[in-house]
Amino acid sequence: MDIYFVVLFFHISGAFILFMGMSLEWVGVTKLNRSVKLEQALEWTNFLSTYKSAFIIGGVLLLITGIYMASAKWGWAPWMMVSFLLWLFLVIQGSVFTGGKITTLRKFLNSSTDIKSSDLNSHIIKLKLLNLLQSRLTVGFGAIFIMTVKPDLAGSLIVVLIAFILGLAPFLSKQKSAA
Repeated sequence: MDIYFVVLFFHISGAFILFMGMSLEWVGVTKLNRSVKLEQALEWTNFLSTYKSAFIIGGVLLLITGIYMASAKWGWAPWMMVSFLLWLFLVIQGSVFTGGKITTLRKFLNSSTDIKSSDLNSHIIKLKLLNLLQSRLTVGFGAIFIMTVKPDLAGSLIVVLIAFILGLAPFLSKQKSAA
């Protein structure tokens, strides 16, 4: 058995775990955006905080296996470096921006006792958590495309540009409350 294919399995598993985490995040953020009561919002911020391990496990698996495969078979080809930068973007945006906003929201909700439903929902919607997630998903799919097709540097950069443009689209549209 070739160890490369075992590592490839774990690399694909890491991507699967990462996207599984993003789908759980989609559910949590959608429900959070529909929250009209403080208790509901707290419940969904707690939910959003429970599966951080999926992002950590998926991200670490992608990084370690990606480094192994790069050094064992592919070298540091341009598509590989671009994929690594996209991975870094996903980690930073997910942990710093989205994770930070959820932590801040959770603290705010825990300290609030008397907040109107409309103010609560407006505060949550302004965080644009769903938009952040949508932008990470487009970048993630861009990374999958690059790792599958393995284009040259110009092709990789075109894919990144398209992914970032598609990722910005949710920020340009107005996110509405479903309440």
